[in-house]
Amino acid sequence: MRKVLEAVWKSLLPRSPVFTTAEAADAAGISLSNASRDLAKAAERNLLTRVRRGVWAATQHPDFSAYAVVPYLFRSKESGYVSLLSALSVHGVMEQIPRNVQVMTLRQRPKLRTPVGTFEFHKIQGKLFGGIEPYQMMRPFDLATPEKALFDILYLSARRGRRFSALPEIELPADFSEVALLSWIEKIELRPLRIAVAQRWDNLSERGREIPEPRGRRGQLV
Repeated sequence: MRKVLEAVWKSLLPRSPVFTTAEAADAAGISLSNASRDLAKAAERNLLTRVRRGVWAATQHPDFSAYAVVPYLFRSKESGYVSLLSALSVHGVMEQIPRNVQVMTLRQRPKLRTPVGTFEFHKIQGKLFGGIEPYQMMRPFDLATPEKALFDILYLSARRGRRFSALPEIELPADFSEVALLSWIEKIELRPLRIAVAQRWDNLSERGREIPEPRGRRGQLV
């Protein structure tokens, strides 16, 4: 176990608080099975946390966050991005911290409960997949812009009835672009759905959720 822990502490954690069994095995120069066994022993001693099969985290690392796990939730040909209330929270648009990390994907996936947090996935059409920017951590993850995160909320609320029909108090950043949000609405192919989403944006604007004066830099992960 000592060999793999030395590799983890010296080679992997300086780059990211989350890593895979394969990365640990390669850094330690040992087999995958031996790395898995030794990492499991380290987890039993509370030195590491097993997030899911093949994925480990040093939760005491100063840069650890459940968001750091997101890039490890997908296979090489899959992808997803943090959006909805989670993205608004990261951007500092709202003070309330969502209970789960909300991720947009191209296919439906079941909710994933892990020792470091619960991840819920929401399917969106390929044409509407995007509007993201890398959030700069040790291992960046894809984060929806405030405009796209709000669009995703309006889109899902129009499709799923009461889901996301009530929003917590939000303050849009001074550089919030209504043009960008409307451009996403225009990409909705189904006309009734496009009208419903546009109406939800109009209703949200009419409730006084106006763009405030600049608030300084956007929020940070907690």
